[in-house]
Amino acid sequence: MIKKRYLLCTRIPIFRKVTGDLYCDPLWAKDLKYHLDYIEDFSLCCPVVEITDASDILEMTNISKFQITKLFPLKKDAGLGSIVKNFLPNWVQIVHASRYAEVIHSGGAGWAFPLSFYLLFIKPFIKFQWIVVIESSFWMLRKNEKVTCRKFFEHHLHTIMLRQCIKLADARVFTQTFYKDYFTADEDRILIAPATWVEPENILPLDAIAEKHLKPKKKALDILFPSRMEENKGVFVVLEAIRLLSIKLHTPVNITLMGSGSLSSECIQFSNVDHGFINVQYESPVEYGAKFFHKLADYDLVIVANLAEEQPRIIFDSFSQGVPVIASNTTGIEDITKDNVNALLYQRGSAADLTRKLLYVIENPSSLKSLATEALKSVESKTHIQMHKDRALFLEKILSNGQSK
Repeated sequence: MIKKRYLLCTRIPIFRKVTGDLYCDPLWAKDLKYHLDYIEDFSLCCPVVEITDASDILEMTNISKFQITKLFPLKKDAGLGSIVKNFLPNWVQIVHASRYAEVIHSGGAGWAFPLSFYLLFIKPFIKFQWIVVIESSFWMLRKNEKVTCRKFFEHHLHTIMLRQCIKLADARVFTQTFYKDYFTADEDRILIAPATWVEPENILPLDAIAEKHLKPKKKALDILFPSRMEENKGVFVVLEAIRLLSIKLHTPVNITLMGSGSLSSECIQFSNVDHGFINVQYESPVEYGAKFFHKLADYDLVIVANLAEEQPRIIFDSFSQGVPVIASNTTGIEDITKDNVNALLYQRGSAADLTRKLLYVIENPSSLKSLATEALKSVESKTHIQMHKDRALFLEKILSNGQSK
């Protein structure tokens, strides 16, 4: 148990009613609860949004009874004007929170910039032990991406600033090896811990794979592409692969595009076009939870087409249901999969290579059983609660020395 005054700084907002009750996203609520299992004196520094309309929090979780010692409210940035307006008030609040805390935990993401940037300039003047967690890299330039002035600036600003944050941090947590190698050559005080939301109760028993594959063979494989419908998620790669596949295929296949985002209209339009033996459907996303896992289990294969160096949680979600994936070979995905063992990897951004992998599976459906079995085995130790247990052991060891860098 960590007994020091622990402060989590995040851009994830908390919503507050006039009664003082606090609410947040259900998944974030679950994550906060796991923090409280190993942190005795836990405080939050985050945006707090005042709520007057009860309908705004209908799908949120009440966290008013969580043992949160202090809440340091920040103003929520919503545009360029608000960033400028909120900068000084938020700076003052973070300084105030930093003076209170003995341990501060911050990340490398958040709009418009990570709260770690504030802490980088505060650190020389206020003593605290610092935990920096790098979980995503939405700001990072992708391979072959068109470079704009804004993208160039975001990429290099985040790189320079986060490298300094990690250099000064007492504990550094990364979700993949690539992030560690990108930000530091140091090997000390580092934990590689892939992020996952899967709970033990979500994982199917191993014999479910055998039962699924003993059932009479379906006329058509059911393939799912669950994603935010954005370009960096490989949406155009998947659509092009389906188009190429339709030219070569003479076997019926069902492919579902599931998600929402700026390219949703393109996906809906694409699903309304005839693709020969491929039945393409578009569905809105399903709320994460039991209903989502139940639906996921009905599919034979999941496509993950990310272009950026991120580590999509959908891979562990799919594995928990014994559903193998065909995925792009980004560094984050390579970290948590084994090609031809629990997944089939294709060249990132290559619709032609994705088509070849899909064609192989469609023509050799029996190959899915082995992939599915290995996928399910590989997720047994990759649960949300185990991720926090691993972090707890690591942090207790690092923080126990009582020194800060």
